[in-house]
Amino acid sequence: MTDFSRRQLVQIMAGAAVFGAAPALAANGIDESGFVQIGGIDQWIAIQGQDRANPVILYLHGGPGEAQSPFLDQFKPWERDFTVVNWDQRGAGKTYEKNGGMPAFNLDRVVDDAIELAEYVRKTLGKPKLVLVGQSTGSLLGLKVAQRRPDLFYAYVGTAQFVSVIRNSEWQETQTDVPHSHDGAEMKALHQWAAKAPPDQPYIAILDRYTGPEDHPNPAGAKWFAGYRFEARNIGKEMSEFDAMRDVPALAVPYIVIQGRDDRMTPAAVTKAYFDKVQSKGKAYAVIEGGHFACFTNPKEFVAALRLHLRHLV
Repeated sequence: MTDFSRRQLVQIMAGAAVFGAAPALAANGIDESGFVQIGGIDQWIAIQGQDRANPVILYLHGGPGEAQSPFLDQFKPWERDFTVVNWDQRGAGKTYEKNGGMPAFNLDRVVDDAIELAEYVRKTLGKPKLVLVGQSTGSLLGLKVAQRRPDLFYAYVGTAQFVSVIRNSEWQETQTDVPHSHDGAEMKALHQWAAKAPPDQPYIAILDRYTGPEDHPNPAGAKWFAGYRFEARNIGKEMSEFDAMRDVPALAVPYIVIQGRDDRMTPAAVTKAYFDKVQSKGKAYAVIEGGHFACFTNPKEFVAALRLHLRHLV
C-alpha cells in the first residue's frame, strides 16, 4: 500500500461526430467535445489533454447521473500527463438533453455503452489500450466493464471505489449516532452525514454554484438534475443490489485503488477489504488526503499516484 501525505483529435471518422475545438491549444494538444453514436443514440463526450501522445484515460462519472460536462475544469490538473475522455452517460447530462425521451435501460446497457466507447476511442486516437478510471458509482461500472473486456485496458483505477451499499452503511453506522432503523430514513440520514465530510465541501460547492439548490435549481441546474434523476431511476436499484465481493471477485487487468483517507461515502475500510480479497493481474492501493471527491479536491496527489502506479503499465 502506498500512503501519500498529501485536451485536436488526429481525425474524427467522417460523420461520426460533430466537434468544436477550443482556441489557443498547444500544437500537439487536444480539446474536442460533441456527440458520437454509441449504443444507437448520440452520446456526449469530451477529449482533452496537453499532448495526444500521452496515455488516454476513459473516465466514468459517478452519481449515477453526475455528468461531468459542466465541470471539465476539474480535470485540467490531469491533462499534463494524460488525455482525458469524459462521457455523459446514457440518461445523464448532455446525453440526456439530446435524447430526453429515450426508453428505459439497465446497467448492462450502460456497460455495453462504455465498452463501445472504449473501442471507439482506441480506434480514433490510435491507442492499443486505455486506462479506465471510475469514481464512486462510476467505479462500480468500471469494475463491470473491466471484468467483461479486460483486453481494452492497461489497468482499471477505482477512486472512491464502490463496493456495496450495505457494507458502506454498516461502516457508517459505527461512526454516527443515527438510529439503526434499517429503513429509508436511516439510509437518508447516513447519506446526509457522509455528504458533510469536510474535505468534500469545495467540490460540492462547485456543483452547487452551477446547479443552484436542488429544490429550486437554476435553469442549467434543472436540466442537470433531470438527467441525474433519470439515470438514477433506471440503474439505481441494480447498483444498490451490487456487491463487488460477490459480483467481481477477480479482474484480468491490473487493479489500482486511489482512496481518499476521509471518504465517508465509500470508506477506506470497505474499499481496502475488497482490494485485499479481489484477485487481479497485479494491484496497488494508495491513500491520499481527501474524501469521496479526492480526485478533484486533491489532484496533485491523485495524479502523482496515477503516474506512480501506471508507469510500468502504459
